[in-house]
Amino acid sequence: MAILKAKKRIGSITLAMTVGSSIAFATNSAWAEPGFYIGGAYGQNSVNDSDFDDKNPAMKIFAGGKFNDYIGVEGAINDYGEAENTGYSAELTGNTLAVVGFLPFMDCCNLFVKGGQLWWEDKVTVLDAFSDTLDGNEIFYGVGADFTLTDYKTSSIALRVEMERYKVELSQSEIGADVDGSSEVDVASVSVLFNF
Repeated sequence: MAILKAKKRIGSITLAMTVGSSIAFATNSAWAEPGFYIGGAYGQNSVNDSDFDDKNPAMKIFAGGKFNDYIGVEGAINDYGEAENTGYSAELTGNTLAVVGFLPFMDCCNLFVKGGQLWWEDKVTVLDAFSDTLDGNEIFYGVGADFTLTDYKTSSIALRVEMERYKVELSQSEIGADVDGSSEVDVASVSVLFNF
């Protein structure tokens, strides 16, 4: 019985030392340092509305900065492509500003979550006879991970994978046609970013 208790105690100490070492190692990684980054992304959007033909290409360029090891801000210019159904199409673009929470993981990865504001513009065409440009702003959020490809003394290059969700609210009174309601746009993308 005493041997079993000793083995459990040694196992607990070993586990604590391993976790502590991993956290210390991650905190010392290049990803855990404050700095500035820029990047470009290409992906695919999916409109969560059965009226639309979804899965269109989406692109964005973005820039961000880390205040400390774990908190930063990020701004982006987004092109969500065109969604269509019978007689109705919408071309959605937007600008975003978000607060980003980072979690350094090992020496090669950086997990993150973000949430912020989307300022969108939607060019709506109905039956090729009516066209209007709408705008609005909504909250959005996303999750993802960065993976270091190269690491230099003053900069690094990374690959980012992420998923973001945007919600766009339209109302019949805004456009004069029966297309009111809301659509959720999911965007899965891959980015290359440069850290300074």
